[in-house]
Amino acid sequence: MDGQTPLTIVLVLLVLVCLAELVLLFRTAEQRREDPFRLVSGAAIFFVAAYPVAMNNPSLVNRLGDMWGRITGGRDGASTATQSSARILINGEQRDLDQPRTRIGRYPNNEIVLNHSTVSAYHAEIVERSDGRHEVVDRDSRNGTRVNGALVLSQMLKNGDLITLGAASMHYLSDSSLEPQGATPSRYDAEDDYPYEQQ
Repeated sequence: MDGQTPLTIVLVLLVLVCLAELVLLFRTAEQRREDPFRLVSGAAIFFVAAYPVAMNNPSLVNRLGDMWGRITGGRDGASTATQSSARILINGEQRDLDQPRTRIGRYPNNEIVLNHSTVSAYHAEIVERSDGRHEVVDRDSRNGTRVNGALVLSQMLKNGDLITLGAASMHYLSDSSLEPQGATPSRYDAEDDYPYEQQ
């Protein structure tokens, strides 16, 4: 046996481990109702460390996945131009919804962090749909997600909607012309008080 054979075996095993990790990440993303292609494309660059990096630093993997989507002209990259017209208003501060998927929760690796005891670690997310509208999706949170007071698992958002995660509230604001014509305006005004508090 020459010296190259063991090296080839090790390389093949590493490639198989990497492929197994990427399949596991794909299935994990599907179970979490996330975009599996975004997760896998962002994690693949880390080769055999793909799974540990994706689990320990998901924001980095998501940024890489978004970058790859823009480079290849995929859905994520194509939709970024329409996302800047929507934003979340929290305690008087506006946060642009400039990603295809914005996670909201108590843990610091969410795109929007709510440091409140009634908010789950990964409470909800706001997803941009292919038609440019946004949908809030509850992530099996402990205290639920409400839109204009109604408890929801998922809900398409309209300009002015009040989103409440546990006891933390925020408003969805959109300049989009993609909302249905004749939609009833929300009874909540952007100037309302917000039961959001820092702890």
